[in-house]
Amino acid sequence: MKAWWQNLAASERRLVMIGMGLIGLTVLWLFLWKPLAAHHELLQLDLADAQAAHTEMQSQRGEVLALRGTSPGAAPASNGSLHTAVIAALKQFQLDGAGTTSDEKDKKTVNLKLEAKPFDTLAKFLALMETQQAANTTSMSLKPADKPGTVDAQITLQR
Repeated sequence: MKAWWQNLAASERRLVMIGMGLIGLTVLWLFLWKPLAAHHELLQLDLADAQAAHTEMQSQRGEVLALRGTSPGAAPASNGSLHTAVIAALKQFQLDGAGTTSDEKDKKTVNLKLEAKPFDTLAKFLALMETQQAANTTSMSLKPADKPGTVDAQITLQR
């Protein structure tokens, strides 16, 4: 290869160098720039879709809050300690008694351990806690119990 290069005239060397440069630039454009540009365009489309979804969700959030009867900036009423509200709701849904333990970490956090409780009733209990007490489930572990339709649950509620 070195001997071939040495045998070329100066103008031929210059022509080969220009050709190699053009081939190099073409390879860079074909295998680097073009895929990156296509990926950038896809990301721009994804961003536009995400922004449209965010806008739609914000408008639906306002509608949901209006249907609930609250304003978007207002939080649901949360009087007293969360533990007291949890105990009352457990009694209301008959989830208290044997197999139920509750531990108050602080005034805004309660850990629950429920054994062999009906899943449907537990779901209604959690919905009530969220809508009326502004208590969200921050962690939950569910396992099927021996009886069909019942679960063993470990739940953390927080205001």
